[in-house]
Amino acid sequence: MMTPDTNPTDRPTMPPPDLAKLSPVVRWTRAARSLAHILANPEATDKVLEFLQLVNVGSLRERAAAFFADPRGAQLYAEQRKIDSRTVDMDALLALPEGTLGHAYATFLRSHGLTPEVFDNAPEGVPDPKLAYLIQRTRQTHDLWHVVTGCETDPAGEIALQAFTYAQVHTPGSAILAITGALKGMRQQPGIVRDVVAHYRTGVRAKRLPVFPWEDHWATPLAEVRAMLGLPAQPLRRHTA
Repeated sequence: MMTPDTNPTDRPTMPPPDLAKLSPVVRWTRAARSLAHILANPEATDKVLEFLQLVNVGSLRERAAAFFADPRGAQLYAEQRKIDSRTVDMDALLALPEGTLGHAYATFLRSHGLTPEVFDNAPEGVPDPKLAYLIQRTRQTHDLWHVVTGCETDPAGEIALQAFTYAQVHTPGSAILAITGALKGMRQQPGIVRDVVAHYRTGVRAKRLPVFPWEDHWATPLAEVRAMLGLPAQPLRRHTA
């Protein structure tokens, strides 16, 4: 019981529960609620992140093993590479020549009202520092995946990028979002299925984006970065516009 002079803010805060230790029933029930919210409101980014973390946590250690087994992934972690408001100078990137990765990235963020600050904080419910780093790195580079693939941030573009993401890292949450999003949107946009399939195939053929050192290539022409990653020189033509 609180005494009269006890300040509630003085109480120690409990760490969020380890999501990996939640029962599958609890995790999937929460995930189903998040998915229903996403289908009703595709722009609910917080629910998308919540859904992906709940669904993907079961395969997280397997994906982390692949990430850290790659010398490039191990180096990113050893150097604690981050792409957030503390490491990204938006004005400096915008000052780079047009057509460079950095300029394209900064222009993309500004034009969509986004900032690197949104992913400053580490994910909750993941106490293992390596697993948390992998999730955070994936989130922080998501917009760069938009830039190099040419996928827009509208629902159809996000669905296509989820198909590409599944091909790259085999996250079940990305597969679910791509399939459910395509099924939901195909009546109004029949071409969305073609876009999903095309981006999945592109993701299969591409080099591994998760371990790419983006920060080393801000001044590199975007066309060269796409070539390094095994991506088409130009974004795939949309069938949903």
